[in-house]
Amino acid sequence: MDEKIELLLYGQQYKKFQETFYGDLMVQYHLNVIDIRVLLFFYEHKKWDTAKDIVQKHFLTKSYVSKAVDKLIEKGYLERRYYKEDRRYIHLVVQEKAVPVIKLIQEKRKEMVCRLLAGVATEDLELLGKIALQINENISEVLAQKEMAESND
Repeated sequence: MDEKIELLLYGQQYKKFQETFYGDLMVQYHLNVIDIRVLLFFYEHKKWDTAKDIVQKHFLTKSYVSKAVDKLIEKGYLERRYYKEDRRYIHLVVQEKAVPVIKLIQEKRKEMVCRLLAGVATEDLELLGKIALQINENISEVLAQKEMAESND
């Protein structure tokens, strides 16, 4: 595999890029990149409201998500809720206190994406989207096969 593609998939360079753009907000609000991703996820995806959802959708480790959720609850940005229908699941709800912080994060994210994609032609972005989708499907397929094999053992 081309080393550049592999480095892109590892994401460390992108993580540093994010830290550069979110840096001031991270310091001001005592957040890290995972905290930001978790907060944005629950704000922008109302139908997914459990820690398990973000672990499955973003392939984050349970321990990172758990630490982020605890921290965001402690800050008053998230709240745990149990629903009568099924008390086994803890649902996470973004609190009003978090909305101004989220709006600032979203503004920074817009700036970051503009800088990230500067100079990339629209048709190249469309192709990149198709390629990313296919790579994601390939990875998901392999992981599902692995999970199935492990459950049969």
